[in-house]
Amino acid sequence: MRRMTTLLVVAMIFLLLPLASSGQITLPYDVVGCGGGEMSGVGNVVRGTLGQGCIGVASGPGNIHEIGFWYLFGEPGTGIDEGDLTPTRYWLGQNHPNPFNPMTTLKFSLPQLTRVIMKLYDASGREVRTLVDEELPAGHHSTVVEAQGLASGIYFCRMVAGSFVETRKLVLLK
Repeated sequence: MRRMTTLLVVAMIFLLLPLASSGQITLPYDVVGCGGGEMSGVGNVVRGTLGQGCIGVASGPGNIHEIGFWYLFGEPGTGIDEGDLTPTRYWLGQNHPNPFNPMTTLKFSLPQLTRVIMKLYDASGREVRTLVDEELPAGHHSTVVEAQGLASGIYFCRMVAGSFVETRKLVLLK
């Protein structure tokens, strides 16, 4: 019965979060449980993590909850009002899921209009696929890597955007 009550309270909170765009909802520690620190997004504050009953994806205006953490369009919540949420720096996130099969997603951010080249390399450094090769506007973006035609193993995704260069390791398990 206690678990059901907790789930109902958390479900009600998620129903109210979209209504909080003009104010702020604060969840007390005893509602969310499972430890953790304070995370906040646009008009929302979560104290602790939401526990097993809420693992998955729930979204509201300007934020997404994925597996116990709040994200602001791909970047971890900071608790600072970020205005229009236009990125202020280049960023390449780790692919999710990793290891992957049959596909995985890479999220990245651009602070300005930039030509982006993102390529996939095998463990020996041989280029196996071009993922992105175009000029993209400022903002948050993502690309999908599909396993079709790739052998199991370790791959590296290299993103070049202006003078920004970043590499992430991807693991494909078939």
